[in-house]
Amino acid sequence: MNNKRHDEYPGFLFVLEGIDGAGKTAVVDSLVELLSLNYDVVRLREPTNESQWGLEIRERSPSGALTPDEELELFHRDRQWHVKNRIRPALEAGKLVLMDRYFFASGAYQSVSTGIPWKEILRRNRVEIGAPEPNIIFILDVSVEVGLERALQRNGTKNEQFEQVDRLIKVREAYLAMTQKDDGMYVIVDAAKTLEEVTSEVYSEIVRYVKHRE
Repeated sequence: MNNKRHDEYPGFLFVLEGIDGAGKTAVVDSLVELLSLNYDVVRLREPTNESQWGLEIRERSPSGALTPDEELELFHRDRQWHVKNRIRPALEAGKLVLMDRYFFASGAYQSVSTGIPWKEILRRNRVEIGAPEPNIIFILDVSVEVGLERALQRNGTKNEQFEQVDRLIKVREAYLAMTQKDDGMYVIVDAAKTLEEVTSEVYSEIVRYVKHRE
């Protein structure tokens, strides 16, 4: 399996992670607009809306129709497709890739639902899939109460699979544990701030990193 580290690709990979309602999608949207002025940006998200496995997750997961093991397997297959067809080609072409969730989300969410340690889930993605390592993983950190309030305002309906207080508390704890115990390059961002403030902080970190490597 191709398991290149992040600095072996000519492109850049930046990932935004966090619990539901942390603001990842809105921040990625804003970043794409800003970064596209100076860089060749590719915006990706997981689960994908392209592979058959990603589409199944999007269709069945919100209602709780998937078992934890089924969901983990679907994410694994969707990510294999994503790495092969979208992520790795973009990095090899020198693009700046922005991702709304990646295998760290599987580590945080599926570790809680399946009981498999997040370290093992991350290891499987790195070794079995050869998932490229991000240059920076931004953890948009927000309290579960704020995240749920935002998610309900955004969707109007509750995602039965994810938006449960006790579960999201454990998911948030898993994300924060990764920043301390995993070898990835993590930056924790206070996502309780305004969209403009969060976007500005992440943008500055990305530009600083890219300019340093150039």
